[in-house]
Amino acid sequence: MKKVLIVEDDRNLGTTLMGILEVSDLNVHYSEGTENVTETIIQHKPDIILMDVLLPNQNNGFKIVEQIRRKKIQTPVLFITSLEGSSAIKRAFSFKNTDYVNKPFKVREVILRVQNMLTKQYSYNLTENNYKLGSSLFYPGERMLVRGTERLRLSIYQTKVLSLLIRNKDSFVKRAEIIHEVWDVNDCSAKKNSLNNVICSLRKFFADDPSVTIISVIKLGVRLTIRG
Repeated sequence: MKKVLIVEDDRNLGTTLMGILEVSDLNVHYSEGTENVTETIIQHKPDIILMDVLLPNQNNGFKIVEQIRRKKIQTPVLFITSLEGSSAIKRAFSFKNTDYVNKPFKVREVILRVQNMLTKQYSYNLTENNYKLGSSLFYPGERMLVRGTERLRLSIYQTKVLSLLIRNKDSFVKRAEIIHEVWDVNDCSAKKNSLNNVICSLRKFFADDPSVTIISVIKLGVRLTIRG
């Protein structure tokens, strides 16, 4: 059973979400955010976190996620907040494995986002901090791909591109979106060749593993597929 941690200072909202997610066959732990949330995350090892941004005692959901990411904890986080504006959204998506929903929200939307995020972290080993990609292991923190005794040290950009494709497994990611997130530029044409080189190098590593495919389609983007 997947484990969910809800960090929400509104008890009515928090307990309501807890009840609904438990009906969805999830093991839910609820916190009002008054304690050391980072320690709670380490102790309970949730598969996903629903994180309010504005918490009691000057706690801040963004700062908490920043702390756990520094500890190499890549648990998916769904930020839930009443904050609006591009700055809040940009801050939420500055972390890996995150999503964002505004209050007030439809409960069905939250359930779908939780299910989607749980599916996309399909192969992440929270203890060893790696993804299983076919017969290979990907260690994003070490920028390393490992298959048997073979080890490939990745560049920062190769690591970022592969991580982004994993988060969007089985879905096309537009090339402009990849370039903007990985290289942080608005002029996508300037990094077109760089992205092509990264995709080519990743394909070469997985060339002998038919269970892992990376395809690029004009107008659709790039897609990572893993079978088996």
